[in-house]
Amino acid sequence: MMIKLITRSDDLGSSISANEGIKVICDAGFFKNVSVMAPGPYVEHAAELLAGRSDICFGIHMTLNAEWDKVKWKPLTNLGTDSGLVDENGFFLNSPQLFRETNPSLDVIMNEISVQYDRLIELGFDIKYIDSHMMSEFCVPGMDDAVKNFAVEKGLIDHMYFYNDPPGFYEACNNLAALPGYFESLTDEQYLVVMHPALYGDDMLLTGTADTPGEEIAKGRSAEVKLFSDPVLIKALTDQGFRGIRYDEAKPLKRMNI
Repeated sequence: MMIKLITRSDDLGSSISANEGIKVICDAGFFKNVSVMAPGPYVEHAAELLAGRSDICFGIHMTLNAEWDKVKWKPLTNLGTDSGLVDENGFFLNSPQLFRETNPSLDVIMNEISVQYDRLIELGFDIKYIDSHMMSEFCVPGMDDAVKNFAVEKGLIDHMYFYNDPPGFYEACNNLAALPGYFESLTDEQYLVVMHPALYGDDMLLTGTADTPGEEIAKGRSAEVKLFSDPVLIKALTDQGFRGIRYDEAKPLKRMNI
């Protein structure tokens, strides 16, 4: 018996620590998919590190918000506050939930996404799939259908067909003795595992919000790097019957409804 895990690392391009942490994860071999933020301030650095790698399945991480209090990024298109996507300083808003109030148009959103996609191609990323940062499709009427059509137009795999989280996976990986029992408890053949690995560094310490300090973010994300680059864990997962797979190796499931 084998259980396939679509193993995905998010937020490449958002920081140097994220870029380097994701590279460590990719080098370890179990994580196969990387979602790239085109507006990320360090996306060029990310391209230098990873864009040429054929062993990684890259995706566009559609980015329409910047969630941290101190660390911000801007859209690639020239937008004003009337767009509903940016603040008075031109930075993305904290949360896509705010779109329910600001009402950005689909034309503005899809133009930004198209420019983000073109930027990643220009940087040398072979983009195979499309997903979204903080699931903005849920906050703008009609965006889900527009993104679905964009995926068809560009020949991309739509992330909405693959959401099936393995409950308790991270906790099981932190307790190797529990892996056999955990494996036996899973009932499906394919799951999606999404992590946000990053090294512990000054740029990660600058992240965070009033509710979640940067120290907590930095520790949590660096713990993901340490765990999923551990050859002992990777061997245990492989021996138990888990296999990390790419989106272009995965079987589409029932599409998530919005």
